[in-house]
Amino acid sequence: MKKILAIDDSEINLQLLKQVVKIYYHDFLFLKATSGEEGIEIAKNEKPEVILLDILMPGLDGYQVCNILKHDKTTRHIPILMVSALGQNSSERTKGLDAGADAFISKPFNQVELRAQINVVLRVKEVEDLLRKRNEELELFIKGQTNKFLESEERFLQISEHAMEFYWEVNSNDYFTYVSPVIEKTLGVTPSEIVLEKNLLELFQLNDAKSKNSDKIQFINHTSFKNLEVELKINTKKIWLSISGFTIFGKNRDYNGKRGVCYDITKRKQAEIALGKNVKQIKNYQKKLKKLNIELTSVEERERRRIAENLHDSLGQTLSLAFLKLSSIIDENFSMNAKKTIAETSGLLDKAISESRSLTYDLSPPILYELGLVPAIKWKLEQIEKKHQINTVLIGEGQRIDIQKEFNIFIYRIVSELVTNVIKHANAKLIEIEIRKEKEMYYIIVRDDGVGFEMKINNKRKANEGFGLMSITERLDSIKGKFKIQSKIGKGTEAKIIIPVGKN
Repeated sequence: MKKILAIDDSEINLQLLKQVVKIYYHDFLFLKATSGEEGIEIAKNEKPEVILLDILMPGLDGYQVCNILKHDKTTRHIPILMVSALGQNSSERTKGLDAGADAFISKPFNQVELRAQINVVLRVKEVEDLLRKRNEELELFIKGQTNKFLESEERFLQISEHAMEFYWEVNSNDYFTYVSPVIEKTLGVTPSEIVLEKNLLELFQLNDAKSKNSDKIQFINHTSFKNLEVELKINTKKIWLSISGFTIFGKNRDYNGKRGVCYDITKRKQAEIALGKNVKQIKNYQKKLKKLNIELTSVEERERRRIAENLHDSLGQTLSLAFLKLSSIIDENFSMNAKKTIAETSGLLDKAISESRSLTYDLSPPILYELGLVPAIKWKLEQIEKKHQINTVLIGEGQRIDIQKEFNIFIYRIVSELVTNVIKHANAKLIEIEIRKEKEMYYIIVRDDGVGFEMKINNKRKANEGFGLMSITERLDSIKGKFKIQSKIGKGTEAKIIIPVGKN
């Protein structure tokens, strides 16, 4: 049975959340914990679908609980929705998201909004679970195919150790004068059917129109050859032989014939063909996984945009109407206390309107869909400069990036992630973004004058470090792009996004 876990030290809040779950999620079992320690234990044992987490609690607070759950391999895939009165403070929301929370909702919350947030994280978890399942299936498939190949290789080695080769000799006319008896086991013909009856080209079927001219030339020319592979069709079977031979010359350097040996390499060739098919199948699976990754990102962005539109059209409009109605009666003949309350309520509504507008733009900036990628990047830099007091520069503001519209969000999220990393870790005073086109490539370069870091050899971080450099590389690879980064301690960092022009 599916479960929802609520962690809150307030019994009243837990009862309220229980009622919400009872009303909207009939098939979910409601679990509760009154402390962070208890919540962690229940989460590990019960594996709920969603965790509703308060921040202010005795003992472990919400940030610590979130951090512990997201670093435990048994619980890190469970989405966490922080429900707290601190949600009105943007710095607290940022702190919660940095701790690993997947979403944030403020107390007192609207039941409809809470339901929408829970639905979003449930949908995202469903898609992520599907992707993990596909990855596990692919890993099992690759492991199985690898074991099969190793078994085939081992069998081939055993056969090779006990292989029986046949020897032969031809005269100056290239007709066989001797063939060892083992040929009967290999090709199904007796030596008497070969000697003085067939020549080299006939036996090895090199007089066939489909045979390679280069192979034929080596037999016709009086030269030695080694490990020449030929494919023979014997009745309905295909047999591969590896042929080695040398030329026999007389005293006057006249051509007297050839001697050689043939090895049956059918098992090896069959294994190579099977391996080639398996590799092709694995590559097809990899392509499907990349496509699934793109679809997952697209679903996530559509949900972000839908929620942003709902916040703007529903919650934002409602708050604005409430603000206008309160503002219209502030001059009425009320007591001083009533007027003060009305003024304070109007101020809170105005703040809520501003917060909802900011949340809407963070979820899905309308400017990206209306004006395009470059204006959206410019808007992002303006917001960063205003909010974090960091100088920003955009070079190439007039550059137009011609890629498929659905991939604009990929690039915007990557740029946002790089800029966020600068704000968090670089201690920079300047962020510079350059956009340019060279030949058939677009270059989007994010530079900072921060502390820098020591470069790893492969420029990749561990996969469990969030979006990370490895995730950026994988996402760009899915749209045929590249990612390069250079940094030195004390010299800042330069991250370069390279995408082909109009070929995605």
